[in-house]
Amino acid sequence: MSSTPLPTTVGQRRPLGVTPVGVDVGVKNLIAAAPADGDVESAFTIEGGHIRTRHEALVEAMRALQGAKFDSTEGQIQLFAALWHQIRPQVYDAAVRVVRYAQEFAGPMLVLEDLPFCDAPLWERRTASDVGTWLLPALQHAIAAKACDAGIPVTYVDPKYTTQQCHVCGDLGSVSQDAVECTTEDCPVGTVSRDESAALSIAQRAPSLTFKRDQSMKPVHHD
Repeated sequence: MSSTPLPTTVGQRRPLGVTPVGVDVGVKNLIAAAPADGDVESAFTIEGGHIRTRHEALVEAMRALQGAKFDSTEGQIQLFAALWHQIRPQVYDAAVRVVRYAQEFAGPMLVLEDLPFCDAPLWERRTASDVGTWLLPALQHAIAAKACDAGIPVTYVDPKYTTQQCHVCGDLGSVSQDAVECTTEDCPVGTVSRDESAALSIAQRAPSLTFKRDQSMKPVHHD
């Protein structure tokens, strides 16, 4: 058992009739989503390898242009605009699909990680080797916007250890590229998919809050 203080994942007090649906955003899986009382096997996922492949081609082309002996700014702008034009519908389609998934539950509330995104404009992050530096904030924004359109509240929770923490016992497990293994004695989890497990941990962190359904989609605390 870990001695590290961990964010609460189980036993949270929540409003009656509300179903927290945790959403883990990423690159290999654009989205993994699950309700707080769900299980890994029935989690909702959307694969994102196609976007990663396009981004890798963009980075290679951008770097080639930057090494040219002439001003290639206009070419870089056109390349980036073309990529975003290609993947933007997929990003927003993923957001729509996760909102529809959440609507299958009574009183859905989307739960996202409060991730420390870079404040630099999207254009300045165009050659970042990690597609997540700009894809994840774009995806989270799309999810929050579509949830707002559907009248579904969104809250943001502490992202610490959501991938490593077992969604059943709450202890920290061993994380690999695709899986997390809980080694706590008597815990029935064993080895499970890390993204789906993270979605469950995120959902379980949903606090008891009142939500203001505006464009910010941030929770409003009441003392």
